[in-house]
Amino acid sequence: MKELNTIGLITSALDASALRQKAISNNIANVDTPNYRASRVAFEEILQKEMNSSFTGKRTDERHFAIGAQGGIPSAKLKQENNVFQNSGNGVDIDYEMSQLSQNTIWYQSLTYGINEEFNLIKTAIRGRS
Repeated sequence: MKELNTIGLITSALDASALRQKAISNNIANVDTPNYRASRVAFEEILQKEMNSSFTGKRTDERHFAIGAQGGIPSAKLKQENNVFQNSGNGVDIDYEMSQLSQNTIWYQSLTYGINEEFNLIKTAIRGRS
């Protein structure tokens, strides 16, 4: 498993959570729009795929392109769902969206708490006190 920068990982997760919040809000706003398809954010799946990737190419010169996984933190991506829940062709399940909104809010609060703790550790290290 690759080692990832904790603050960088939390920052990427916060970005994914913010994108997820926008997608969920957009889905809720379009609950009655005919033929609208709900959007979802893929971050955890992409991160897991990156973490499990083990192939890397050997670079004989630093000017060569890197091949394979580089241990970077991927960014979140939007994807469209194909589910239809209403006769109008709308693909938004309002109950599911509201539960996702609550879950994402808790996730975002947990991430902000975690990054604050990381910064507190850095401040403590700089001050030289425990």
